[in-house]
Parts: sequence; C-alpha cells; structure tokens
Amino acid sequence: MTTTRSARVLSGLPRTLALVGALSAPAAAASDVLTPPAFHGTRESPAWLSLRLGNGPSGRAKAEPALEVGAPTWVRLNLSFTATWRRYCARPGVDSCGAYDRLPEEDQLGDTSDFSSSYPYLGLALEAEVLPLAHRPTSVLRGLGFLLAAQRGFSSSDVTLTGDGGQTPVREVDATDTAFTAQAMYRFYFRFGTTRPQQGYVGARAGIQTRAFDVEQSTDNPLTGTHRVFPSVALDLSVPLFSSVRLDASGGLFLSPKPGHSPDADGGRRALEVRDYGTSVSSFGWSAELGVTGDIWGPFGYDVAWRLAHFKDRFSGPGTLTGWNNGGAAEETYSSLHAGLIATY
Repeated sequence: MTTTRSARVLSGLPRTLALVGALSAPAAAASDVLTPPAFHGTRESPAWLSLRLGNGPSGRAKAEPALEVGAPTWVRLNLSFTATWRRYCARPGVDSCGAYDRLPEEDQLGDTSDFSSSYPYLGLALEAEVLPLAHRPTSVLRGLGFLLAAQRGFSSSDVTLTGDGGQTPVREVDATDTAFTAQAMYRFYFRFGTTRPQQGYVGARAGIQTRAFDVEQSTDNPLTGTHRVFPSVALDLSVPLFSSVRLDASGGLFLSPKPGHSPDADGGRRALEVRDYGTSVSSFGWSAELGVTGDIWGPFGYDVAWRLAHFKDRFSGPGTLTGWNNGGAAEETYSSLHAGLIATY
C-alpha cells in the first residue's frame, strides 16, 4: 500500500495574516519581557537623580549626602551700618561713679565729669573672617582662622562739667569713635539634624583691639577723649534656630585697657587722660554681643546685633583737677546697634 502525504497551502489574505502572526509572536514575547508592569499611584523622580554614581560594597548605589546648612566658609565679609551711644563719668576719691553719687551731698567734693551722647554716632563697620582650611571637613584645623574689623562713627555730644563752683552750661561738641580689631580664632563645629543637617559652633578669639574716642579740641572744652590699645580674649557661640536664621552670642575680656596708651603727635594731649586724674591708672573691661544672622539669597545674608563695651579705670596718686588728691574712678560704656549685609565665599 502506498501512502500519499499532502500539505494544505494557504493563499490570498488568509495566508498573509498567518505569516504576520507568525513573525510578530517572538517580538511580542520580547516585549513582555522588556515592558514593566502598569504603574499605579504617584510617579517618583528617576532614582539616578538622588544617587551618587558608583556602588557600595553590597552593590547598591550610595545616597548623596544632604548639603549641610551653616557649614564654614573660607571668607566672610560683613558691612554694617552702626549707631553708637557713649557714656562717660569720672569721680574723685572713690572706686566707682555709683559710690560717689551715693555720698551725702556735702561729701561730694571735687571736679566731676559726665559725658553722654545726645545723638547716636552714625558710621560704618567692616569685618572680615578668614578660615583658610574651612573646606576640609575631616581636618581638626578647619576652624582655625583670623578676624579683622574696623569701625568709625561721627556725632555731636553734650558735655557738662561739675565742680565746687557749680555746674557749667551744657556744651555741644563734635566727636568721633574709632575701633580696630585683629584677632586669631578657632572654632569647633557641631552638627545636628538628620533630614537637613545644620551646623553651629563654639569658638575662642585672642588678639589686639583699639578704641579711640576723640573730642573736638577748643578753649571752652577742657575734656579730652580716651585712646586705648589692649589685648583681648573672647568666646563665641552660634546656634541655628531655623534653616535661615542663626542666634549669635559672644562675651570677652579686655586685658588692661588703660587710657592714654597711644603716642601723641600734638605735644602730649593724650597724657591728660591720666594726668588730670592721678599719676597712674589700672583698668579692666568687658564686651558682650547678641544678634541674629540669616540667609537672603545665594552667598548673601544679613546681620543684626547689639554690642556693649565697658571700661573701668582706677586712678591713684594726685591729679591736676580739683579734689583729685588721691585718685578716683572713671567709667566708659559704648552701646552699639549693627545692621548690615554678609557675603561669603
């Protein structure tokens, strides 16, 4: 018996459709492998936008660390408008102005001086902080740097002299207030926060400061200013309150800020700062500051601060003024409001 084999051949449109189906079957299978399942819910940003290139030991991508707020910068410039008020008093035979004012009226003998600012001394202050190693986060020396500052203000003040003959009329005199600072500093930075870390710091400063108050010289103004050059030390604290607001505070000591320290070119005028009240003087002083700083845009920010500087002088020996037979005391206080702009790099 002979067996005959036969095959059916499709023709026309049915044959064409069958051929297309056969060719598309492998492509569909591949498409099922490459196409992800349908997405339901909120679509996130691609993972590579928030990951660092490269893999960790486990083969997973490393997360990019968040930018630290308040991280130290190389250079910080602060230009501020200032308003300064000054008070000065001098009393014979006592340790402080308050002790003299508490004496019975019949015991208040000798020449006294009182100086107060009728209007604030308006001026400018410029500060520059430099931290050369600030961008080395693993180095303990990144907080090492220096501070340079200068301030100058101008105004008119009322002067009153009181002696055994009574009180002189109030005189209005022009005066200038000038201060310079040059200090080395070190800051220890501490970090807190997880989602958006912030940095604060505690620091110390030491160096040289000057404070000069020049009063207009005239025949009817026997008062002199004060000129001091002295070492100083200070402690600083900066604490972030919010992402763009920081609380800054500092306190310092002035080491022997005696008046009349600077050489004088006009024949010894500054020597009167001591000679009028005694033959020698010992002095001490302190400073305090409280303020806020914050960010405005990019590298620019703002600074608002209230600063105090207080000096106390204790004279001994006879002076040239009436009643200053055995020294006395003088006190000088500067109160300043600073408001300005900060630029960092």
